[in-house]
Amino acid sequence: MSTDLGLFLRTLNERVEPERLLERVVGGPPDDWQRRLMNSASDIIMVLASRRIGKSTTVGVMAGQELAKPDHQVIILSKTLAQSQLLFAKIAHTWETMALPIETRRRTMTEMHLKNGSAVVCVPAGQDGEQARGYGVRNGLLIYDEAAFIPDAVYGSTLAIAEDNAKTILITTPGGKSGKAYDMWTDHSMYPEVERIRACSLDIDRMAKLVERQRKTLSKFEFDVEHGLAWMGRGQPFFDPETITNSFTDTPQLKLGNIYDGISATR
Repeated sequence: MSTDLGLFLRTLNERVEPERLLERVVGGPPDDWQRRLMNSASDIIMVLASRRIGKSTTVGVMAGQELAKPDHQVIILSKTLAQSQLLFAKIAHTWETMALPIETRRRTMTEMHLKNGSAVVCVPAGQDGEQARGYGVRNGLLIYDEAAFIPDAVYGSTLAIAEDNAKTILITTPGGKSGKAYDMWTDHSMYPEVERIRACSLDIDRMAKLVERQRKTLSKFEFDVEHGLAWMGRGQPFFDPETITNSFTDTPQLKLGNIYDGISATR
C-alpha cells in the first residue's frame, strides 16, 4: 500500500469516526462525553467539565478536524492571552500529530493559516470582545474556552461570529450562578437549542487517582466545584470561611515603639 493511500484511508476513518483521532493523540480510548461531543450534530453545544479532564485536548482535536477541510475557520475565545496561547499549543500539537500533507502558510503564537484556506485563531476576549470583531466563521467552529468566566458583554459582541454552517461550542468548569453561561446551562426553556454535556471526573475511572488525591487536599466546597460540577452560589467566595480563618495568625503584633527615643534633635 502506498503512503498516500494509507494516509487517505487513515484520515477517512478519522473523519467518519472523529474519536479515532483523539485516541491516536492521547494514546487511549476516549471518554463517553468526548465521543458525544465529537459526534454531535447540534449547532450549539455546551460542555460542563471538571478540571484536568481533557477539555483543551478535545478542543484541539476538533479544531484539527476542521483545519483538514478546505476553507474552514476555527475561532477560539479565551478570557486572557495566556489561556489563548496554551490552547493554541494543544491545537498545534494535534495538527502535527495528524501529519497531513497540507502546508502551513503562516503561524504565530495564537494563529495558524494553511494553504488549503483554513485557519485557527485563538483570541483573548477581554471584557467586551472587541478584539474578536471582524472575524467570521462560515464553516467551522466558534469555541468559548472557560465560558463561565467570560464576561456577558463578550457574548453580545461575538455570538454572531458563527454563521449558519458553523457550530458554537462552550466548554467550561462551573462559575458563579449568574451570567450568560449559567443561563445557557440551566434555562432549558430560553435555550432549547443548546445540547448540554456533563463531563464529571467522579464518573470516569481514569480520573480516580487524581480525584482521591484532591479529595484530601481541597476543601469540600472547592472539591464540589472542581470535580462535582457544582456552580458557585451568588456572592459565595471560592475559598470557604474555614480556609480564610486558618490563614490568619494569633501572634500578637510586634510593637517597635518610638524609634527616635534617645536621639537628640540638636547637633
